[in-house]
Amino acid sequence: MKPHISVCIPVYQGASTLAATLRSVLASERADFEVVVRDNGSTDGTSDVIAGFDDPRIRHIRSEKTLPLPANWRATVEQAHGELIKVVCADDLIRPECLASQAALLEDPTVALVACRRDFIDGNGDVLTRNAGLPGLLGRHGVSEVARVAVRFGINPVGEPACVMFRRRDYDAIGGFDGTIVFAMDIDAWLRILTRGDMIGQPEAHAAFRMWTESFSNSHNRQQLGEHLRFLKQVANDPRYEIPVVLRHLGPAAAHVSWRAWAVRQWLWGRRSTSKVG
Repeated sequence: MKPHISVCIPVYQGASTLAATLRSVLASERADFEVVVRDNGSTDGTSDVIAGFDDPRIRHIRSEKTLPLPANWRATVEQAHGELIKVVCADDLIRPECLASQAALLEDPTVALVACRRDFIDGNGDVLTRNAGLPGLLGRHGVSEVARVAVRFGINPVGEPACVMFRRRDYDAIGGFDGTIVFAMDIDAWLRILTRGDMIGQPEAHAAFRMWTESFSNSHNRQQLGEHLRFLKQVANDPRYEIPVVLRHLGPAAAHVSWRAWAVRQWLWGRRSTSKVG
């Protein structure tokens, strides 16, 4: 019998944090789910960490070849059997009530995506700040509202994958994660999924996003900023999102400011870690 929910964990060199991520997922309450872990050719003992969990809900897929990050995300979701999908990066956490609460909201066929707020934690799992995210996006919103917030503030206002749940059929219909985009891959997919239904923004922090020096998202540089600006320009000019002309001009400036502020905050928080994880 197929599970209702698939929690997809694409991982590469994640031995130091994957166990905590898996424990958080397996502690989920009142949810019918599987955990699909795809090890992208890790050499740091990641497979040993997975093997240490004796739980039939875990499916371990081991690849000897290391794919680019977008391809690994896509390959992990492709292995999922559930109707509902949540992608959780191998250094993030979800709370016990996360899966059931989001799945309940997706029983409404006019809702395509559910997103929660999240806590930020450091490399040791200590909370840096609580209940962050979804600026102006709590409750029900359409794709144009979400896209306008993204362009206005120059950020991903929906949140990282651990915050989000969506239907597999909607993911397949939009072609999945875009392999040509890396640093805006998640918000790009969220917006395209939202062309198929509304978003519900939950006020609770049902997830935790790890901020540490080894994190992929902690490596801000000019290449990332350039990709981010190109993505925002595409969103601003996409007629599906109905972005007002004034926002099309404000978006790049906002992105510069938010990008620099975010990079500084990540660096400061990453420095708080007292041990190397990852």
